[in-house]
Amino acid sequence: MRSRSLPGRKPLMSWLAGISDFAKMEPAERDRLERAGTISEPRDGTEVFSQGDPADTVYAIVSGAGRVRIGAADRRSKALMVEVFYAGDVFGEIGVIDGGTRSAAAVVEGRVRLMRLPGTAFLEALSRSAALGEALSWSLARRLRRTFELLQDASFETLEVRLARQVLYLAQREGRQTDQGLRLAHRLRQGDLADLLGGTTRSIITILNGWRAAGLVQYDTERAFLTLRDAGALRALINGDAE
Repeated sequence: MRSRSLPGRKPLMSWLAGISDFAKMEPAERDRLERAGTISEPRDGTEVFSQGDPADTVYAIVSGAGRVRIGAADRRSKALMVEVFYAGDVFGEIGVIDGGTRSAAAVVEGRVRLMRLPGTAFLEALSRSAALGEALSWSLARRLRRTFELLQDASFETLEVRLARQVLYLAQREGRQTDQGLRLAHRLRQGDLADLLGGTTRSIITILNGWRAAGLVQYDTERAFLTLRDAGALRALINGDAE
């Protein structure tokens, strides 16, 4: 991973104490884990790891207004965005825990500060800390539930319903209230929205045009900002209540 190491480090525990998965660990155990870690600030667009890479590191996003996008692509370069992580999130732990390879690629979007935790140190901490194990179990259960919902949607729902659900999910995670409505904090090009669902850009454009005409959303095509003007109508669409 091409990144720039920071010139200095904060005192121990100042980074991981702010990450929910590590917050309830005994301070001494968290100290020991943090001593093994290193801080970096990857450039926008940096690939942290690729699908199929060996999994020997866990990453915590300790600060920054950017995000890390987790996704995969097929042989024809058709992309799928699996998840998006922000400051306070941990990623890359699954491959370290099960000893497998990376199941998806991770790419930095915007500015983030990462703490890289060697897999051996992470597994040692996990074996000693019940609090860390409990927190990770909760996080992984939440992701598994979301994965099942995505699979269920892909099997039974229309592309429009699936897009509505994903847009509401992102709005809940990163939405900022404005005079026009609830705006997603990060830019989402129409191609990005297609990647969210494994769909085509043309299909997404058709749906967005319909939503804009109905007053459900506002989409700035130049800046790629999506604003929800009527979140209730999108929820009704998901629930099958839309006329």
